[in-house]
Amino acid sequence: MREDVERLARGRPCHWVPVHDIAQRLGLDDEAGDAAVRRAIEQGWFVADGDPPHSVRLSVVQTAT
Repeated sequence: MREDVERLARGRPCHWVPVHDIAQRLGLDDEAGDAAVRRAIEQGWFVADGDPPHSVRLSVVQTAT
């Protein structure tokens, strides 16, 4: 998911990407998409817009795992 957001955002941290679009592109159902987004937020990869998140963007400081 992180790589897909990076590709869609073209590496721009301020570019918002709809969660639904990411999940659909990756073939994830809503539950799996939501879980993956929450995990990415916890890891510091994404910043979310809304709760539950409907859009995400890359965080400026990304942690490696």
